Amino acid sequence: MTHIKKLILLIGSYLMCTASLLTLAGETKTVFTSPGMLCFPQTALRAELERYNNVILDHFVVISKEHHFKEGLVFVGFRLKSKPDELWLFSGTNWVKYQNDLINSSPEPFIPQVQTLPTGQLHPIMPTTISSAPIDTSAYVGDGEIWVGYGLNPSTSGVVEIFNEMIQNNRFKRIWEVGKRLNTEEFSPSNICLTITEMTEIDHLVGTLPIPNETGSDIESIPDIDNSGVINR
Repeated sequence: MTHIKKLILLIGSYLMCTASLLTLAGETKTVFTSPGMLCFPQTALRAELERYNNVILDHFVVISKEHHFKEGLVFVGFRLKSKPDELWLFSGTNWVKYQNDLINSSPEPFIPQVQTLPTGQLHPIMPTTISSAPIDTSAYVGDGEIWVGYGLNPSTSGVVEIFNEMIQNNRFKRIWEVGKRLNTEEFSPSNICLTITEMTEIDHLVGTLPIPNETGSDIESIPDIDNSGVINR
């Protein structure tokens, strides 16, 4: 049996096993009686005050009106002010280091965000991922910088050409310096407000797997809390 056939059988067996545990409930659409508004900060920093060892940073790239739904890619970068010629780009799962003198030798010198792949179409607002989990940035206070931007793909250009198009048109911008608060000094992100006329709630796969619990039953009930704050088991 070839490796491909073995792989197909393994995947088929996995899907058959999980089919009994997972169900797709579908989606629910609600049309509003009048347009509503949803607002959120363009950049959101979650970290303890004056501590940067457990940081989550979210950012939404606002695409210029003339570039809506055009082909392009979004890039998220990290740079040290002490080493300005070195750059790390985040794919959504990994940070990859790039140096200017490696452009011809590196097989993957520029890493775009996974949100713009595989279609490569730029929607009016593009979410970006700075990390897939909280990260420790305490070693880079006062030196580390996060950069975000997008480049256009006017033809069948490669990733390097799209990155260079972004740089040439000054669309790669610094959104945060490690150790500085948002809404102060040069980092004052906008609030984004979207007008919405309907909402679709999509129910994801719902499983029935038990919650592991070494000290008791598989599924533990949520305790009741009375008005005085006392937990009643």
